[in-house]
Amino acid sequence: MTKKQMVLVISSATIFATGMGVSQAQESVTLSMVHGSPESHVITKQGVEPWMACVSEETDDQVSFDYYPGGQISKTPELLRAIHSGIADIAPVPIGYVSDELPLNGVSMLPGLGSSAMEIVTGYSSALKEGILKEEFTSSNLMPLMVMAYPPYQIVSMGEKIDSAADFEGKVLRSAGGAMNLAVSELGASPAEIPIGDTYIALERGTADGTISAFASIKPFSLHELMKSMSSNGAFGTFTNVLSMSLDDLNAMSSDLQETLISCGSRTEEAMASYLDAEVEELSQEFTELGIDVYEFSPDELDKINDKLAKVQEDWVQRLDSRGLAAAQGLEEYNSALNGQ
Repeated sequence: MTKKQMVLVISSATIFATGMGVSQAQESVTLSMVHGSPESHVITKQGVEPWMACVSEETDDQVSFDYYPGGQISKTPELLRAIHSGIADIAPVPIGYVSDELPLNGVSMLPGLGSSAMEIVTGYSSALKEGILKEEFTSSNLMPLMVMAYPPYQIVSMGEKIDSAADFEGKVLRSAGGAMNLAVSELGASPAEIPIGDTYIALERGTADGTISAFASIKPFSLHELMKSMSSNGAFGTFTNVLSMSLDDLNAMSSDLQETLISCGSRTEEAMASYLDAEVEELSQEFTELGIDVYEFSPDELDKINDKLAKVQEDWVQRLDSRGLAAAQGLEEYNSALNGQ
């Protein structure tokens, strides 16, 4: 047992000792929370900070946090490494950036799986409770605490709107990696894998013609200053983050404290998904008033686009199967969770 784990055992045992209320505790647990999102980002305001507040409240402030937001000590693509190295006790692991470490969990980003943030979050959270997706986390010594997922992504263009299947040909689109690269390629465009924090500069310099993005990620990264158009009824996959901590560290805590961390995650992820779904309409109106063309694909063009995207799931399974991974099982379990089976 590491020194850090011994501190967690002693502290949490003090807080939740049999017959001792939290208010009577003489010692407390301090956990480092690290993430790379801006202060105004929805991950910060609707995810991480409400979760920390819930945990602090449920434990009468005996659990506190050393809080490092906005990439202060670790940028978004490095958050999994930050947990493994001990820099962070808890961090939102960005699934699109860890396809080498958690490849099967990339199923949560595939297009055509879930039509709202609530549907995606509910399904993915259920799939992470048991089965092959959870096993992938635990094999990496990680415990998922909370799922964060955007409503289906849309196409954002710096030039003329991309409103037909043919318009994707020859375009370079920023991608967050993983399954999103497959989606961009199937549409006939070229994926440019660029971290979200570097997207503004890349688009400003013309490195990419546009990006696949959630409505919620536009303003925090100032993309509305550059973009000319954005679709509103596409289903280009999504991006998922899973608030996680070291499984060894979690197991070093009392069962009561473990339950608090997880139950706060369940409540917060549901509230965040509801917020994100409601926010889409508000942001659509706001962008329109800024002169941005927010448009819908015609039914015929949407069918053509969705036909291409339907191949992404098949390609994803084939690519991971070739690496000896049980991708078909992962997709089946995820689909079952989405359908409440």
